[in-house]
Amino acid sequence: MDVMKAEDGTLSWDLWIDFQAQDADGMTPALVEHARPGTSLEAGTYVLVGSDDSDVAVARVVSVEPDGLVYTRVLPGPASEHVHLLGASSAA
Repeated sequence: MDVMKAEDGTLSWDLWIDFQAQDADGMTPALVEHARPGTSLEAGTYVLVGSDDSDVAVARVVSVEPDGLVYTRVLPGPASEHVHLLGASSAA
C-alpha cells in the first residue's frame, strides 16, 4: 500500500473519521463514501484515518456494513508507531 503524504510530507488520511463519534466499546464509525478512491476497506485491514482538523491515526477496519457504514478501532498513539501495519490485515 502506498502511504499518501501531503505536500508538507505529513501523512494523509485514507478514510475521513470523526474521532469524537467513538462509542463505549471503542468503535468509531465512518462511511465508505468518505474513503479516498482506491482505499481497500475490508474487515481486518489497517488504514490511516483522520479529518481536516486532527492528526492522522491508524485504525483497523472491524466491519463494513451493506449500507456503507464502516466500523473501525483506532489504535492508540501516533500513526508513526503503527505505519508498518498499513496494507496488512489481521484476524477480524
